[in-house]
Amino acid sequence: MDDRRSSRLLIHCPVVLIGDHTVAKGTVTNLSASGCGVETSTILRTGTQLACTVIMPDQNTPMVVNLAAVRWTLGGKLGLEFLRIKAEEEARLRQLIESGS
Repeated sequence: MDDRRSSRLLIHCPVVLIGDHTVAKGTVTNLSASGCGVETSTILRTGTQLACTVIMPDQNTPMVVNLAAVRWTLGGKLGLEFLRIKAEEEARLRQLIESGS
């Protein structure tokens, strides 16, 4: 993801990506209000749309993004843009990024 207007938090936490014909596991490497960077061994194409569940540090409930799109790929890395996320999930995400943890 090239959009660097949002604050970005460097982080390492598990993620599950679920698409029409794909279920993939990976690691979120950075997180912003508009998306995240992911490392995964699954090959996904730019433009692929999927849902993702992020196991957030120090939180009991995973964060669910209802719809995200792959915006770039490079080897085992990719950038996701969050397209649809519930307001309460977005608030949790912003709080995490602002706290820097």
